[in-house]
Amino acid sequence: MSGFVTAVASALTQGSVIALIALGFLLIYRATGVVNFAQGDLVTLGAYLSYWAYHDLELTLLSSWLIAVVAMFAIGIVLERFAYAPIRQRSEHTVVIATLGAALVIRATLAIWQDTSPKFAPDPFHGDVWRLAGARVPYQNLLVIGTTVVVVAAVLLLVGHSPFGRSVRALAADRAAASLVGVRVTRTSMLAFGLSAALAGLAGVLVAPTQALTVDLGFGPMLFAFAAAVLVGLGRIGAVLLGAVAIGFAQYVVGRYVAPGYREAYPFVLMLAVLAIRPRGLFGEQVGRRV
Repeated sequence: MSGFVTAVASALTQGSVIALIALGFLLIYRATGVVNFAQGDLVTLGAYLSYWAYHDLELTLLSSWLIAVVAMFAIGIVLERFAYAPIRQRSEHTVVIATLGAALVIRATLAIWQDTSPKFAPDPFHGDVWRLAGARVPYQNLLVIGTTVVVVAAVLLLVGHSPFGRSVRALAADRAAASLVGVRVTRTSMLAFGLSAALAGLAGVLVAPTQALTVDLGFGPMLFAFAAAVLVGLGRIGAVLLGAVAIGFAQYVVGRYVAPGYREAYPFVLMLAVLAIRPRGLFGEQVGRRV
C-alpha cells in the first residue's frame, strides 16, 4: 500500500510541474500560433534565479522565489521582443527554430554564469514528510501540488474573464479578424510570453528543492509538458491539468508496476496511442494545424 501511495504522490507532483509548463505552452500557442521550445530552459532559468537571489543576494527564501517569478515575466517579454516579434510574419516553423535558438542561448548563458556543476536549492521544509498509509510524502511535494491547483485556477479565470483572455480567444479563433476589430496583437503576445515565462519560472522554483539544479533541469519536464499539451489537444487550456496528471500517472504509477526500466517512455506511448485514435487530441483542435 505504501508503495502505491508513494507512486500516486510522485505522479501528482510530476503532473503539477508538467501542468505549469504545459499551460505556458498553450497560452503562447493560443495567442501566436507557435510552440515555444525555450520553455524548458525558462524553467531552468527560474530555478537558477531563485538560487542566486537566496545565496548571493541573501534574501529570504520566499522573497527569492517571488523575485524569480517576477523576473521571469520580464524575461518572457524580452524573449517575445527579440525571438518572436521581428519574425512574426514569417512561417511558424521559422519562429519555432528561433525559440530553439533562444533556448540554446539561455542554456549557454547559465553555464557561463553559474557553471555546470550541480547546485542544491534549499528545502523550505528541511526534508520533513507527511506520513500516509506507511508512505513518506515530502511536504515540498504537497506545496507543488497545492500551488499548481491555485495557479491553474487563477490562470483559467484570467483567460475566461479578462480583456487579455478575450484577446487570446479571439486570436485563437481568427487572427486576421481579431486584428481588424481592434485586438491589440502585440500587447497580447507580449503578455502571453510574459505569463508563460512566469509559469515556467514558478515550475523551476518549485521543483528545484526536490533535485540537483543543473543546466538541463527543465529539458525533461518540457518534453513531458509538450506531450501533455498534445494529449489533450493544443487548443484546450482548460484540459491541461488532466493531460499533465495523465502523463504523471503513466510515468510513476504504470511505470512502477510495468517494466520500470521504461518509465520515461510511457508518457510518450500514451500520447501516441491517443493520437492514433484521436489525431486532434482528447479535446482539442487538429494537432499540427499551425505548428
